[in-house]
Amino acid sequence: MPTASGTREPPGFNLVRDPWIPILWRCGRFERVAMRTALSDAGRIRQIAASNPMDNVALLRFLVAVFLWCRPGLSEEDRRRLDEEDGVPDQWLSEKLGATDHPSAVFKLLGDGERFYQVQSVEDNARPVGDLLFEFPTETKIAHFRHARDKEYGFCPACCALGIIRFCTFANAYGGGRYTSAVNGPTPAYSLQQGPTLLGTLQLNLPAEADVKRDPPWMTNDAPATNQLDVPTVFAWRSRRLWLGDPGATGQCAYCATTEHLISQIAFTGNWKPPFTTTGTQKKFWHADPNLLLVNKTAADDDGEVAESEVAGEKGPSRPLRGQSKPRARTTLGFPTPGAKNAAHVRFWRRALAARVAMKAEDADKPGHTRSVLIAGPAANKGLYQDAASLRLDSGVDAKSLDLQNKAVEKLAGVLRRSTLNPDRQHPERAAALDALSPSLEVALRADVQRVPPTNAIPEVSARSHPESLALVVSRVVASTTPGSSLRRREAIQRAQSALDTAMRDLTANPKSEPSEVGNRKQSHAKSLESRQPRKNKGVDT
Repeated sequence: MPTASGTREPPGFNLVRDPWIPILWRCGRFERVAMRTALSDAGRIRQIAASNPMDNVALLRFLVAVFLWCRPGLSEEDRRRLDEEDGVPDQWLSEKLGATDHPSAVFKLLGDGERFYQVQSVEDNARPVGDLLFEFPTETKIAHFRHARDKEYGFCPACCALGIIRFCTFANAYGGGRYTSAVNGPTPAYSLQQGPTLLGTLQLNLPAEADVKRDPPWMTNDAPATNQLDVPTVFAWRSRRLWLGDPGATGQCAYCATTEHLISQIAFTGNWKPPFTTTGTQKKFWHADPNLLLVNKTAADDDGEVAESEVAGEKGPSRPLRGQSKPRARTTLGFPTPGAKNAAHVRFWRRALAARVAMKAEDADKPGHTRSVLIAGPAANKGLYQDAASLRLDSGVDAKSLDLQNKAVEKLAGVLRRSTLNPDRQHPERAAALDALSPSLEVALRADVQRVPPTNAIPEVSARSHPESLALVVSRVVASTTPGSSLRRREAIQRAQSALDTAMRDLTANPKSEPSEVGNRKQSHAKSLESRQPRKNKGVDT
């Protein structure tokens, strides 16, 4: 049927057949490919190569969900076959995805009848298509000054599909509850193991055991109950109920700049709510998600995140009983807000690496380890997405060295305060100087921790790789904030160096005291394993 511009409407877009996933081939060539190609040729693809880091995470998780739907109950023989193939075998895909020339109608994005991840009964409140991608200004988004152009641009079908899949993993909650967050909340950072090819990455991120408890989200819009959560459901979560407008005239896509029939309007509202009961400012998340980075929850987070209550629930005693330790709940780690302190941004790699190393220790008995991991997620302020960030880390570091390094950095503020003539004061000038020097400090610390081989190094050996970096920044902070003559500055530097040496000796002499994130995670995992063992009778010598 002709459109208003006189051209004919494009044929129906199908995610299995038509190219929409941005990838990088092993030869270095960039291209968009169909979902079937991304799976069947995964061994020849280097990686997913979207421009937004959040898309690289969301697309990989979606491909894992589709793979588990096509091949549930992956056996050891199946895993060995994947090692020998250049991609997912075609016979594993054909039953669910359909033939190459007749793809499954479940993944039809446009046209009459049922559409992929769309509900025609959604309220007819025409919204600009920019709602699909956070980079475009609509309503309360960060770049709101461009609202006047809401109806002047459009997206191609491939970019619309990309935006829909992004909402599976990343969705912010706003509008007084009208728009719902993703299953793990609006601002988690995800950790994904990275292989030499997309096939290797898929294999590394396939859970060892993944029971499929219900139809996947692309088959039903019925929200799951808590006991129905599984990997395909969580990885392909339906955070939005929407309906794409029909493609209009041919033009340049506002996101990828390709010439296509453009979609400029969308019906758009919230959809599935995370099925978890929380109180206060607790974050909602699925504890079994294998890609989440979990850390101990604190009463106040200086990274700019929303402060959370220390206790998991409001009922019961607010303080621990005498002789009991205070409960430490777990929460998701997210990137600091753009307005957070300088130190919060540059130290994030240490927090993420500590959480990842602890996660690797828990999964030591699972097959498929890798040193390279991708950490990606949004940076938001009260649910308003302001940035997207990612970093690659080498998780093959010595856990003891990393743990000792984190403890030593935590003591820097006290060392700098004790080196003054009035150590009872807070001395904000030294805190500000330390914050300003934190980028160069973190660069040196990252090089230090990667120099220590991932072995059972004794604390004294690990400690020798850190004091030089710490001593340099301590000297620079003290020299820049001590008033008076050069003699007084030299004296203050000597006091600071002495305090630093004492702190490092205390840490190496008693490495088990004051466990940091890595130590806390390992201890909690050991206790959970111990609690699963059958209890022995009292008095029996073990």
